Amino acid sequence: MSFLCEDGPSAPVAPDPQVTADAQSAANIKAAFATAKINNPNITNPYGKSSTQYGANAFFAANPAAAAQFKQESYGLSPEDFAKLYSSDRPGMANPYDEYTPYVTQSLNPESQKIFDTQQKTKSQFANLANLGVNNAYSTLSNPFSFNYLGANNTGSNANGGYGLPNYGLPLVSIYDTAAQQAQAEEIARIRGKAPSGITGKAANASIADAGAISQGPIAANFLAGGGPNAANFMAKGGPSASGYLAGNAPDFNDYLAGKKLDTSNIAAMPINAGTTAQSAIMARLEPQIAKNRVSTETQLVNQGLRPGSEAYNNAINLLGQQENDQRTQAVLQGLGLDMSANAQGYNQALSTGQFGNLAQAQNFGQGLAGQSLTNQAKAQNFGQGNIEQQIYNQAQGQNFGQGVTSQNLTNQAAGQNYTQNYNTIALNNAAQQQKFAQNTQQAAFENQARQQALAEAIQQRQMPINEIAALTSGSQIQNPVFQPFTGANVAAAPIAQTMQNAYAGAQNQYNQEVASQNAEMGGLFELGKAALPFFIG
Repeated sequence: MSFLCEDGPSAPVAPDPQVTADAQSAANIKAAFATAKINNPNITNPYGKSSTQYGANAFFAANPAAAAQFKQESYGLSPEDFAKLYSSDRPGMANPYDEYTPYVTQSLNPESQKIFDTQQKTKSQFANLANLGVNNAYSTLSNPFSFNYLGANNTGSNANGGYGLPNYGLPLVSIYDTAAQQAQAEEIARIRGKAPSGITGKAANASIADAGAISQGPIAANFLAGGGPNAANFMAKGGPSASGYLAGNAPDFNDYLAGKKLDTSNIAAMPINAGTTAQSAIMARLEPQIAKNRVSTETQLVNQGLRPGSEAYNNAINLLGQQENDQRTQAVLQGLGLDMSANAQGYNQALSTGQFGNLAQAQNFGQGLAGQSLTNQAKAQNFGQGNIEQQIYNQAQGQNFGQGVTSQNLTNQAAGQNYTQNYNTIALNNAAQQQKFAQNTQQAAFENQARQQALAEAIQQRQMPINEIAALTSGSQIQNPVFQPFTGANVAAAPIAQTMQNAYAGAQNQYNQEVASQNAEMGGLFELGKAALPFFIG
């Protein structure tokens, strides 16, 4: 509930949507127009000029008659008013007045204009030549192309009076439309000393003469070499048997082996278990003294007033234990040293005894081995003498075998020579047949090539008028100077509608705050009056 005074705040008036839209539309148009002016400057380059105009200037540039009338008599009107009136009087004109319609004028400099006029004239001349080419092509294409102009004879001429190659090439093809053109071409050919281009003579010979069958080569079986001498007849005899000359066996080394192991029965034993040997003797003497010393120390501690379990008593006992442990450790190390020394001395003595025995055994083995080596040497000498005798016999056998092989090689060589002579005779005959076949093939290929060449010339002459028309009609195109094209770009317009909405929202917010403040003040006065009411009633 509001308690407003007559002089309280007034609510803001909302903006008119139509007015706001019109204002925004006008701002958009002006922004786009400004953008167009910025992006389309007047340009002057080495080829000419390009200018962009708007409003009355653009209208007069597009309508020279209106510009001349305005220059003579403007009726006291401004250029814009005159242009609007002129456009309204002529509703069907091509370029009615519009304030924002651009007009772009591009003009060439005198040198470029001359080049442009010359190119235009050349293009017109090309078009006229193309028309002449169309007439020539019509005359050529009105007669169908034919491959069947060859007469009954093959002498290079036919019933139509044409000329051609006397021996090779295509059937005669006429490329002339009238008898007069034919006669003119024949006269030019006679002066030049050759037949008119594109006319050829008799058809190519497509048949190939039979070269005959190719002969088979000689049968190799008829010229096989004879078998060589049988190697079994010339085998060398076996040499002396090696078993008869085998060396005797060497002495058995098992008879001369040294002792298999040392006798260590008399060596002092190592102290494997603590307390044996020297270590036991030391510890037997040390332990009573350690026990006696412990009893004495404990009695002394008690006499000093220290009781078992107290810190001083325990510290003294721990120290005594450490001393006893050090004594036992020293005794163990001393006993181990003595035991190891005694063990090493006994082992070295046993080792010396074994080595002396082995040395005697080795000497006996060496003597037996030397005696066997002398026996083996004598047997090897006997085996070598028998082997030399066998080699001499084998050499004689090899010589006999070689003589047999040489004789057989001569026989084989004679058989191979006879085979080669017969093979060469047949190869020469086959080569002659192949040469004859190749000559016939080459002749046919030459005639076919001449036919293809003449056919291509005839087709080329028939297509030439069409190619000339295409060349004339597709001559060099006119290249105009390039100016910057008209560019339309958008520039963001001022946000008038949004600004008006923001202003209205701000005014409305301020109005709401003032009303709330006034209501708060009235509410305070009401509470104050309500509190004072009992005093007035009492």
